[in-house]
Amino acid sequence: MDNLVQFVARAERDGKANLAEFIRLAREDLTAFGTGGAWDSDQWQHNETVVVFATKTVPLTAYSFIPMAEPFKEFAKAYVRYRYSCRPVKSLANLIQALRCVEAALLSATGGADISKLTGAVMDVCAQKCREFYTSDEVLCNTGREIAKLFDFLRDKSLVPSLPVWKSPFKKPVILTEDIGPAGQAHRSSKLPANDTMLMVADLFAQATDPESRYFSSILILLMATPSRISEVLQLPIDCIQWESDDADVPQMYLRWRAAKGKGAMKKWVVPAMHDVVEEAVRRLDEIGAPAREAARFAFENPGRFMRHVDCIADPNLESKRPLFPDEFCAAIGVKYSRHGRLRDDSLSWSQVKVEKNIKELIDQGATTYSDLANYVVQTFGGLYWPYIDAAQTVKTWDALCLHRENEFHKEFSVKPFSWRLPSANEVNVRLSSEKGLSLFDRLGMKNPDGSNIKLTTHQLRHWLSTMSERAGMDEFTLAQWAGRARAADNRHYDHRSPEERLESARDLLSIDTPSVLERFKARQPVTYQELGVDRLGTAKATLYGMCVHDYAMAPCQKQRECMTCKEHLCIKGDHVTLERIRRLETQTQLLLEKAQQADKDGDFGADRWVDNHKWKLAHVRAMRMALEHPQIPDGAPLRIPEGHDPSAVRRALMDLGMLDRPESEIGSIVAAPLMLE
Repeated sequence: MDNLVQFVARAERDGKANLAEFIRLAREDLTAFGTGGAWDSDQWQHNETVVVFATKTVPLTAYSFIPMAEPFKEFAKAYVRYRYSCRPVKSLANLIQALRCVEAALLSATGGADISKLTGAVMDVCAQKCREFYTSDEVLCNTGREIAKLFDFLRDKSLVPSLPVWKSPFKKPVILTEDIGPAGQAHRSSKLPANDTMLMVADLFAQATDPESRYFSSILILLMATPSRISEVLQLPIDCIQWESDDADVPQMYLRWRAAKGKGAMKKWVVPAMHDVVEEAVRRLDEIGAPAREAARFAFENPGRFMRHVDCIADPNLESKRPLFPDEFCAAIGVKYSRHGRLRDDSLSWSQVKVEKNIKELIDQGATTYSDLANYVVQTFGGLYWPYIDAAQTVKTWDALCLHRENEFHKEFSVKPFSWRLPSANEVNVRLSSEKGLSLFDRLGMKNPDGSNIKLTTHQLRHWLSTMSERAGMDEFTLAQWAGRARAADNRHYDHRSPEERLESARDLLSIDTPSVLERFKARQPVTYQELGVDRLGTAKATLYGMCVHDYAMAPCQKQRECMTCKEHLCIKGDHVTLERIRRLETQTQLLLEKAQQADKDGDFGADRWVDNHKWKLAHVRAMRMALEHPQIPDGAPLRIPEGHDPSAVRRALMDLGMLDRPESEIGSIVAAPLMLE
C-alpha cells in the first residue's frame, strides 16, 4: 500500500510557501505511481490507473500529447499523487480533466500557468474552458464537481487562501432511462434490442458451422446467460463452469467470474434453462482455442525456443542458433516466399520476403534464428501482463477460455501455429453489426422483421437481460449481485422499462391485500371507525375486551371504563385472548352477584341495588360471551350490545317521563353488525 502523509498547512507561511511545501511532500514523501524517476515522467500508471499530464490547449490524441505548462504541471502531479494516496481509485479521468481546464483558464486569463494566480475571475474562466473542451452533460457535471473539489482543497490547505467559494454551474444530467419524454424513449429504444433480435442470437448459435461463427456465437451465448460485459467474458478461464448444490440438494451451475468496475471475484449463477447451452458454448471455445493455449504454454515453459509446427523446414530444437535461410524463415512464420525451393546460396536476397513491419525490423537487424523468432513471439503475443492476461493476474494465458491463434478466422492469411491472442470488444461488435454487411447475421441471411439488417452491440445484451429481469420482478439486490454491480443503485442505468411499465409495477406492489380486522386486532394494529360501522374518521382504541369507538374529543368516558355494558364498545369474534378475558369477567361478576344476593338476604342496607347492578352487568357479559362462542357468527364480526340496552342519561329521563318507549326485549340480544342475534 502506498504510504500516506497528510499535508497540514502552517499559518505562519504564506500561500506560496505552503504550495512549495505541498509539492515537496508529494514528490519526496509519497510513493503512489512509483518513486525515483517516476515523478519526472509525464505519464503515470499504477495497475489499471493511467494519468497523462497533457495540456488541452493543443490537440490531444491517444498517440501524442504536449505536457502541461510549468509550474502548473508540478502542482498537478502533487495534487494527483496526494489525492490518489488518500483514496486510490481505478480512474482519475475526471480529476485530470479538471486540471486541464484550470491550466487552460490560467493561461488564457493570466498569461501563465501558475496556480497561485488563481482568482474568482479565473475560476469562472475554468467553467468556460470546460464547456469548450467537453460536450457531454455527464462529463461536464463530473468535471465541474472535480474543479470545485480542487478549489476547496486550495482554500482549505491555504495554498491559495483568498479564493472565494465556487459552485459548479453544471447540473446533474437527466438519467435518460428514467426520463418520460421523447429523449428518454429514444434512449431506451437505442439501448434495448427487440426480443425477436435476441432470439436470432440463439438461432445464430444453433446454425453456426464454421469456426468463426462457432467462436463468436459462443461468446454471445455467455453474454446472454448472465448480464455481463464483454471484457469480463474474454477473461474467463477454461474451468469457468462450476457446480454447487442448492438448499434442495439440486446441483446449480455458476461461472467463476471476475466482475469489472470494482466488484471483483464472484460466482455468476446460470439459470437452469441455460445450463446445456452454456456447457456447449464453453466446449466450443475450449476446442477452438486449444492450439493457441498449447502455443502459449510452450512459449512460457521453453524460453528461447521456437515451437516447431508442420510447416517448419528445419528443426528448431536442433538448429535454434543457426541463421535461417529466407525460405526457412518464411515457412517458420507462415508467409509466402516466391523463390521457395531453389538452391540456397549467397545470391538469394531477403528483399523477396514480404512480411509485417516488425518482422522486417528483425530481418534488418540480422536477427533471423529460431531463437530470435522465439523471443519475437513472446514480445508480440505475450502482452503487457505476460504470462497473465489481466492486470489482476488471475488467469494465465494458457488457461484463457477465449484464446485463439493469429489469423484464426481470416479468409486469406494462413493461421500462425505458434501464436495466441484474445479478441477485442470491437472485433466481437463487428461480427454483430457490420456496416459492410459482413456480420454473422448477414452471412446467414438473418434480418429484422421489417427486413432491415440486424445491428447489435455486446453491451446491449447486458441491457436486455437487466430489463427482462426487472420485468420478471427480480429484486434490486439480487439483480445487482447477478450482474456483478458494486452498487444496487446502478441498476437504474440498465432498466429500460417504459414509464407505464414502472407505474404498473408500483401499483402491483402497493395493491397488497389489507389484513382483516381480526388479524389486525390480534396484532394490535390500527382499525378504522368505518370498518367497525361508525361513520367517523379516526382509529378505534383497543381495550381488554375489544375496541372502543367513543369520541373522546367530544366528551370523556361516561362509563368509567365499564366497557362490557357500553354500546360504544365492540368485541371481535375469533380472538381467543379477549374471549378468555370475558369468561373470567363473567365468573367474577357471577361471584359478586352471589355475594350481593347473600347480603340482601342478610338484610344489609343497599345490597338490593348491588344485586340489580351485578345482574345488569352479568347479563351483558354473558350475552356477549355466548355470541362470541356462537358457531353461526363468522370470525372477524364486530359485536356490540343494542342501542336500547344502554340508553343515555337524556334517553332514560325521557323514558321515565313517558315520552319514549322502553326497549321491548330485555337483555339477551347482541348486535353483530350487520347481524342481529335474538
